[in-house]
Parts: sequence; C-alpha cells; structure tokens
Amino acid sequence: MPLLLPVLALACGILGACLLDYRYQQTFLVTTGCLGSLALILLLRPRPAGRLATFSSALILLTIVAFGGWYASARHPPNDGRHFGHHLTPGTQLRGTVTTVRPGERRTATELRITGMLTEGRLHPVHGKLLAYLPADTVTVGDDLLLAAPIAPPSGPLNPGAFDYAAYLANQNIFHQSFSDSSEWTRIGRQAGHPLRIIGHRSREAWFASLQPYLRGDDLAVAAALIMGKRDLLETEVKSAYADTGAIHVLAVSGLHVGILALIATQLLRFLFPPRRVWRILGAVLTVLLVWYFALVTGLSASVQRAALMVTVVVLGKSLNRNNHVFNLLAIAALLMLVVEPKQLFQVGFQLSFAAVAGIALFTRRIQRWVYLPGPLRYAWDAIAVSTAAQLGTLPLALYYFGQFPVYFMLSGTLVIVFAYLVLGLGLFHGFLAGVGAAGGLLEPTGSLLRWVVGLQNQFIFYCRKLPGATLKFTGFDLLSALLLTALIGCLAYLAFRPSHRARWAVMGTVALLAGYGMLRPVLSPAPPQFTIYHLPYTTLIDVYDGRRGVAMTDSLSADQLTYNVLPWREQLGADFTGRLDFSTDTSLTATAVAYPLLRLLDRRVLVLDRDRPANLSSGLPEVDLIVVRNGFRPGNLSHTLPDIPVVVDGSNPPYVADEWRARHATAHVTREQGAYRHVVF
Repeated sequence: MPLLLPVLALACGILGACLLDYRYQQTFLVTTGCLGSLALILLLRPRPAGRLATFSSALILLTIVAFGGWYASARHPPNDGRHFGHHLTPGTQLRGTVTTVRPGERRTATELRITGMLTEGRLHPVHGKLLAYLPADTVTVGDDLLLAAPIAPPSGPLNPGAFDYAAYLANQNIFHQSFSDSSEWTRIGRQAGHPLRIIGHRSREAWFASLQPYLRGDDLAVAAALIMGKRDLLETEVKSAYADTGAIHVLAVSGLHVGILALIATQLLRFLFPPRRVWRILGAVLTVLLVWYFALVTGLSASVQRAALMVTVVVLGKSLNRNNHVFNLLAIAALLMLVVEPKQLFQVGFQLSFAAVAGIALFTRRIQRWVYLPGPLRYAWDAIAVSTAAQLGTLPLALYYFGQFPVYFMLSGTLVIVFAYLVLGLGLFHGFLAGVGAAGGLLEPTGSLLRWVVGLQNQFIFYCRKLPGATLKFTGFDLLSALLLTALIGCLAYLAFRPSHRARWAVMGTVALLAGYGMLRPVLSPAPPQFTIYHLPYTTLIDVYDGRRGVAMTDSLSADQLTYNVLPWREQLGADFTGRLDFSTDTSLTATAVAYPLLRLLDRRVLVLDRDRPANLSSGLPEVDLIVVRNGFRPGNLSHTLPDIPVVVDGSNPPYVADEWRARHATAHVTREQGAYRHVVF
C-alpha cells in the first residue's frame, strides 16, 4: 500500500488549509520548498538507512502535508484575483454557461460556469461558479445566459444547529447566488460543440423520458434516483423512510451501482467474446468506457468517481494479470479526486463512500467465516456480511452527521442490495432498448417489470420503517465521540487480522474510553440554562431550557419549520420540549411565567409588543430586560421612549417593520438578518 500514507498526508494538508480559512498560501509554498529540499538532500546521501531513512521519510510526508495546504489554498476561488466576486459592481451583468439544472416547484436551481462580465458595454474575462434561481423549466444544460440580477453571497443558517447551506455551497466552490425574474436574464445561445457533461445530461433526460410512461409518483422518483442519480423527484417522506432503515445509500448512485454495472458488463462480454488475451483486453476497455459513460450520465458524484476509478484500475489490472490491494486502489482514487478538487475531502458523500469500502475490505471475510451455510444460502450470508461490514465502516460518520442508527440494517441493507441489482439491471436493459429505437409494446415488458420491482422495494422499506424500534437516536454524538468510535473500529480490525493480547487490551481500553466519555460528557460539559428566540417566517417561537427540561412558547408551528429549524438545536441540547405555552394564557412554571404582555424567561423579564394583541401601556413601559416585537407591531405605535435594552424583532414581522425598528432603535436584533437571539445563563 505505498500510496496510503502520502494520500493521508495530502488530506491532512487540505484539512489544515481549511482550518486556517485558506490563508497563508505563500507560507505553505515556502514550507513545501524548504522541507522538500531537505528531504531530497538527505535521500541523495549514499545508502541512507536506519534513523536517517526514517527521518527522510517523515520529511517527505511533511512536505506533502505542506503541499496539500498550498494546493488547497491556491485552488480556493476567492484567492484568485480573476474570480468574478472581486469585480462585482452595481449594474454588472454576468455571462455564463449552464452546467447543472435542478428543477423545483417555483424556481429552477441552475449552476452557471461564469465566463465573462459585461461592464460599460465591454466583456471582461472572469471565471467562477454561480448558483442562479431562475423561473421553472426555462433553461437546459449548455445554454449561454446573460444575467442582470443582483448577486450576493448565500446567507448562513439563521437558527442554531440548522443546516449551513452557505458552507455546503462553499465546499462546491460556489460563493454567490442570485434570484432572477424573467426580465433579469437572457438566453444568448448555446455552447458550441458537445461537451461531455451536455452529452451526459441529454442521455439522462432521454433515459428518464423512457421510464415516464410506465412509472408514476414515488415509484418513478425512486427508480430515477437509483438508476440515474436523479433525486429531485424524491418526496421528504420517501427519503426519511430510506434513511430510517439504513437504505438511503441506494437512492444515491454510488460504488454499489457502479459495481453492479461492471459485474453485468463483465459477465455479458465474457459470454460474447472468446477467452483470448486480446479479446479479454478489449472487453476490459469496453467495460471501463461503459462505467465512465454511466458515471457521466449520473452526474459524476464523488462516490461514482471513486468507484469508477477503482473499477478502471481493477478491470485493467485483471486483464493484464495484475492484482491490486484494495487500500492501494482507494488511495489511487482518493489521490486523483483530491488533485481534481481538494474540497471533495469535506463532502459527506466522499467520506461515506471511502469509509464503506474500507469497512468492506476490513471485515467482510471475517464476518463470512462466522457462519457456514451450504448452497444458495451461502450467497445470502455473503450479502449480509458485506452489508454489515459497510455499516461498520460508516458507523462513526453516520452517527456524527445524522445522529441515528438503523436497528434492522441487516434485513433492509441486505435485501436492498438485491433490489438494487434487479432495478439497475432492468433499468439498463430498458434504457438500451429505448436507445436503439424500441418503443411502445417492445418496452412494455421491461417497464411493467420495473414498476413491479420498484413498488415491491418501496413497500418493503416502509414495512421495515414501521417495525418497533426501527431507529435509534443518538443525540450529542460529537466529533470526539466519532474519533473514539473510529479508533475502536480500527482496534477491532487489528484484532481480526492479528489476534493478540495487545489487540484485546486495545479494544477493551477504547471501549472503556468511549463509554466513560459518553457517561461523563453531560456532567463535565452540560448545556447551560438558556432561551432562544428563533427566526421563523410568520410565527414566533421561544424555547426555554432550564438545564434539565425545556418548554416552548408559540402560537402555531408547521411541521417543516419544526424539522429543519428547531429540532436540530433541541437534539443538541438533549432536552424534552414536549411542554408548550402560548402568549395568551397566564401561566407560572419553574423557569417560565406568562402574565401578558410580560414574560419571565429564566432570569430575564420580557415585554411582548404584539400588533394583534396590543397591551395597555398608557402608564408607561414596565421595567424589563428585553423587548420582543411580533406580528408587525410598528415603532410608531409606541408613544414612550425606549429604554437602552435589547429589542428583538423576530420572523413574524414583515421586512419593512424590521427596517422601521432598526431606524428607531439602532441596536435592534433583527432575526431575519442576524439570526436567532440566544440568552445563556452562566
């Protein structure tokens, strides 16, 4: 595995650059030159051995770390003076080519590769990526657009614990977005020629069109996601069901799908071609071309790139009678992908795909040896072994990012592999028939069979979701917990390969550390009492947490607002927020009291100014520590001078009301701009 350590060193350098916000580019470059020169001088000595050779190897790895930091900083778009973000001025128009289209209900999320900037009638060459939200169903991949809409950086999360969409876009090198009406953009032509991405997009759309006459609703959405990576049709309920049962990976085209395609192609070509060396090499080349065409059609995601690279090395190596270690293949794939785009290191799909293959390589054979089953039952146990090994490899990442564990993963994860094989095989055959001109009755058998298999798969997933205790929730599973669990899995792998007392003690010690940290973390670093005034459109929500339990104050709250904006922070606090109060009922609890228009939130007296329920303030403003403005209460309705205390204008207020309060009270906290207001009692 000669490439494993250098790739890990490169990843450490990229991570270091990210932690330093991609600054110190010149420092990384000078360090790379100095360390590399010293390592070269030591290696040129005659017969370097012993400690000198070890020191030289360490210097080489440190050189790669420094190079990774420089390379990631150099590839960071804001560090490039030619990026369009450095030249934006009022009235500037951008020219770009559509590279990705993701349809939505109201607008189409369109990714543009910017090629020029029109300023004062002159076109200046610039580059970068822009996410433009255009009217639905208006553009296709390859269109050249001229955009005149305002350009702005994407905003971060407005509520604690919520998904950071700006950081997600930054990992894809997108730092600006725009929302355009029909009058703010113009199609000026199409890109000349037929670039590979355009060919892939057109093939995907034609393939999808061949499925539409035979599948509907969730069946069509799941089939499109599983076969060609088209996930924009998936409903939230379907994605939640697959996630809760540990089968969500089947809805994202990944190494599983590429492996199935390579297996089908290899077996088919082996049947068609005679067993000669030249035909074996030709079959390997055709398999590689087919795999990369499939990767292109499905969007070239990180997992597909990794799998395609590995299949390329394995298939070509086998055709030349060469064997490769799986971790060396992983290193080759990771090296090429990080050279193409260093920020792929921080994409969850990239991490999960490599972790899954590593888990399969480490544990599959050991698990297969636990049980011996004769005949066809052996294949069933092999599938369970692969599914379990992949789950072990991805367990730390799954708990860290998603905070849940599917209890019946052996059942759902194993059978979903069988379903994926059937669906992908049928989908490929159906697409091939449509591609060669078959239509109507010729496509009816494959379309009908595909509809039946996908429908059965969906029924099975929803059945597994309804089983008792189908999902275990892990709240507060932080980075240190993930690192300790990763260390435990590594010790288990070492014990499986080299059983010894040292390995057993390492496993037991890591288990003790993980269990001890899990029990002591709430004691050593408990969440302090606090209250949070969220930013939620058209409503008010105040969560009060006294250190043990929580209570919510609100009038109304939609399920989507609760799921995406509120639950992430509640889960981090680890508190039960089943209790609920409204602003109209006088109540007194341990940490919260309501005597409208006054509230007591922990150690703060709060005054509520509500347009829908105006309070009698003729005798003056009471002595309070905080003012909360809701439901469009305007500062002009207040006849008294505001004291020098915090004023919070939450999301229930229209933007113009927030602007009026900002003009009246310069220090007003507007949640629409500054995010949720939190008060912590230390």
